[in-house]
Parts: sequence; C-alpha cells; structure tokens
Amino acid sequence: MIPFTKRYFTIKKGGIVAVLLFLALSTPARAVAESIVFKDTKEHWAGSYISWAIEQKLTQGYGDGSFKPNKLVNEAEFLAMLLRAYGLVDESPSSGSSWFEPYYDYANRLGWPISAAQQNGEFRRGQAALLLASAASGKAFTEQSAVQWLLNEKISNGRTSATVSGFIPDGKLTRAEALTFFYNLKQHSSTLSEAKIPKLVNSLGGIALNDTLQKLQNSLGKPARIDPSEYGFSWHVYNSSYNHYMMFGVQNDRITALFSNDSESWVSSTGIQIGQTITAVKKLITHGTNAEANENYYAFTTGSERTTLFIDRQNGNKIAGMMRMSQAASKPIKSSYSSKLAAAFEWQLFDLANAERAVRGIPILEWDKLAAASAHSHSGDMSNRSFFNHTNPDGSSPFDRMKAKGVKYHSAAENIAAGYQNSIFTHYGWINSKDGHRETLLDRKLTRLGTGVAIGGSYNVYYTQNFYTP
Repeated sequence: MIPFTKRYFTIKKGGIVAVLLFLALSTPARAVAESIVFKDTKEHWAGSYISWAIEQKLTQGYGDGSFKPNKLVNEAEFLAMLLRAYGLVDESPSSGSSWFEPYYDYANRLGWPISAAQQNGEFRRGQAALLLASAASGKAFTEQSAVQWLLNEKISNGRTSATVSGFIPDGKLTRAEALTFFYNLKQHSSTLSEAKIPKLVNSLGGIALNDTLQKLQNSLGKPARIDPSEYGFSWHVYNSSYNHYMMFGVQNDRITALFSNDSESWVSSTGIQIGQTITAVKKLITHGTNAEANENYYAFTTGSERTTLFIDRQNGNKIAGMMRMSQAASKPIKSSYSSKLAAAFEWQLFDLANAERAVRGIPILEWDKLAAASAHSHSGDMSNRSFFNHTNPDGSSPFDRMKAKGVKYHSAAENIAAGYQNSIFTHYGWINSKDGHRETLLDRKLTRLGTGVAIGGSYNVYYTQNFYTP
C-alpha cells in the first residue's frame, strides 16, 4: 500500500508551515543487505520496498549508485515490472522488436486496460490502479472503481487518505510508489488472473447506446415519465431516486442518448468520470474530433458518438454531468420546439434542480403548482413581449407575481434564462452563474419550486424557476 500521509502543522511567524510525514503501513519483513542500499534510498520511506524489488529482479539502480526513487515511470516500465514480479513473461523480444513488446503482447491477450503509451506519454496513478485491479481480479473496472478496489483490499491506503480522491488518481506515479504497489499486490494475490477481461463499453445504469428499449425496461423498469426532445427522440426519465437520476433517449425502440449527473451510474471505457477535472479528462480523449467548448461544457465526437461534459466552474472545473448521444441524433430539429416540448423542459428543470441538490447532500425541493403558475406566466410574458428581466414592463417583480398567484412565502427567489437549447444546458448555465442563480438552486432554506418555460420571442426559449419557503 502507498504510505499514508499525515499532516502536521506548525505555527510560525508569517503563516502555517506544513510538515509531511510519510509512514509505510506495511513493509517487507526481510532484512536488507548493505549492497542493496543506494545512496539516495538509505532514509527513503520506500527503502525496504526498493531492496525487495532489486532482489526480485523487478528493476535495478543506475550506474552512479543511485536508484532515483522519485523518478516517474511510464506505462511500459510499470507493466514490465508487474509481470516480472510474477515471472510471467519471457523477456527476449523477437528480432527487430522493442524491449516492451512481450509485455504488451501478454497484456493484450488477457484484455488488460493498457493505452499503449509505452515509453512516451504520461502515466497516472489512476491508470496504474486500473491495470493492477484488472490484472489481479480478471474483472472489468472503471478507473474510480479500480481505485476503490485497491483501497478495499488494503493494497493501497491512498496518497493523502484512504479515499478515491485521496488516492490522487490524476497524480504522476514514481518508481518508489510503483514498487510499493507490487509488493502489496503480491501479499494480496500470489498469482494474477488468467481470465480474459470483458471489454467495457460506455453505459449508464448498465444501458449503452443502441441497446433496445426492451433491455432498458427489463433492467430499470418503466420510466417515471416520457418527454419529447428537440432532437426527435423521446427522453425516458428515471427519477425515483434523485441520487441516481437518469434520462435515456429512445428512438425506434433503440437507445440513442444517455444523460445523468450521477457518477456511480456511469461506466466509461475511456476512464472519463463525473468528478474529474476537465484538464484530466482531456488527457483521456485520444481520438476526439469536432470539439466544442464554452464556460458550461466541453463536447467532442468519437466515432459515431457525441459526448457533452458539463463543467462546474466554481468547483475546480470538475465534470458535473455527462450526456452521450448517437452522432446521427445530436442535431436539434427546429420544428420540434412546441408547447409540448416546453412542458417537458419545465419538468426537467425541476428534476435537474433536485438531482443537483441530491448528489450534493442538499434536501430536495417539493413541486409547487402556485409557484409553477407564476413561473409559467412570467416565461410566457417574456416570450410574448420579447423582454428578458425579472421585472416585467408593468413594474411587477417576481415577488409581486408570486403573491398574485397565491404564494405565501417566508423567503422566495427567482431564476430566469433565455436562449438555451434545452433544460440541461440551462441548468448548467445557472450552476456556473456568479449572479446568484447557483446560490438559489443550492439554497438549503428554500423548500418549494415551480418552473415555467415558453417558446417564441427574441430568444426562442424562456425559462423561469420560482423558489420559496412557506
């Protein structure tokens, strides 16, 4: 297991100085011979692991008497040391081949998750976790679930804490850390699995693009609601648990789109997960084309699939929601914008607000028909009179309008938006807003919500949310 990092803070004039103490939680019991001690490992936290690795002929030091424990490893080096630890590969490549080809041949035969970065390219701790967990268990993992498996099996205690985030999946991997992984893996598993790992596909709740409607309903049951979309397909909405909110686009009895903000429900063959930073995600996109980006999302095409990653700019630029669609179905149809579509957007705005609150541990909101009447009326007014403001041309405020509809509130608030393609894009526009929209959406003191959407006018679509606490 990677040493657990404890932080000790000492107050000094001018601020706080952090002192990091690395403690190896498990070290090789075998005594270390003097000849295996390098000039830069004598007091290194991984000294005993390094000596064990040298004895096992996993790796070697450098000609100047150093080991360079903090030097970064690439995928080819990591894979080679893993297979040497188990004595699995004949290290003699065929004539004209690279030294690492036997290792990649072995990994490919068993379906291990390798990127073929080989001697070049960045190799992250999360990629190492995915390779280790897959090789040891013979099962398919996402990067996040692989890290959790290592933590559960006590092969690692993370870098800063025994959590997925504390493992630092996006961090670089050093030689010392890699050898610690191998030692602890061998204590856990005396052999690696020979089972061929099934290939992961991008899926939501176990459902992938082009799966049948029957498979969806057999797996998840009937949806709570079926909404029209501007794309021509119908959204099958599953909202019985806002912690696992999912939408599936269905056309001709086939799944043509997937959306959710729930990290646990997604499986990604590329390693892209909700909660990762957009910077880390871009490193995983190797064959993306037609990239499109703005402050709320990053979209790209791979093969016949269009992926849109919704970004929370106020939370470390992390992915907060994901939509995958068949490229053929990813273009809005202008004629689909109708009153029925507006009604669907209203319910989706309500669902998205609650799904956002649920994954953040904030109490969900109750639907309120009086607030909805106020919101619907204001969106219709903005559309009909082509204005965009909380206060209408007659001088009525959101609070005047809510009172006029019979809302009796202790506190109240309103979000409005216009011009967005649909409710999902609108929602993440509000989440990234610095003008109070985000705070309103996530306000624990607000308990009820009504939404209203109207189509027409200068901005095509107008959206309103009216919140209040009785």
